[in-house]
Amino acid sequence: MRDQTTEGLLRRELDLILVRLEQRGRAALIEARSEGTRLVGDMFADAQVVAARALDGLSYERLSRRAKVLTNALERLRDGSYGICEECGSTIPQVRRRALPGVTTCVQCQERGESLPPRSHTTEWLTRRPRSRPKGGRGDQARN
Repeated sequence: MRDQTTEGLLRRELDLILVRLEQRGRAALIEARSEGTRLVGDMFADAQVVAARALDGLSYERLSRRAKVLTNALERLRDGSYGICEECGSTIPQVRRRALPGVTTCVQCQERGESLPPRSHTTEWLTRRPRSRPKGGRGDQARN
């Protein structure tokens, strides 16, 4: 049985994100047309313009990923698998689904997926002390 309230919430959030993506897409086209006028030849001013474009791109990507998550949640809602953990098959608590509408895993599976086994070579690299060098230059020259 489909939950109309959940479907409505997912649909509204997805619609808002799609509008924002469309607005950003139009703004990017306008900015691309005036790109030559924005760069002024000053290294710092141009760096700010480039950084702002990079942030806009990251924001667009984040919104796009969120839209995909919500679309996937709507599809799962329609086929009856929404609220079922994709990892273990248990029911995802309603509180978690309300807090994270596109969630696909229960808390236990999420924690299991986020915990990475410690890598011994990484800790070895971090704790290894650098070799000392002679003050007068390279080590092979000091031997001569």
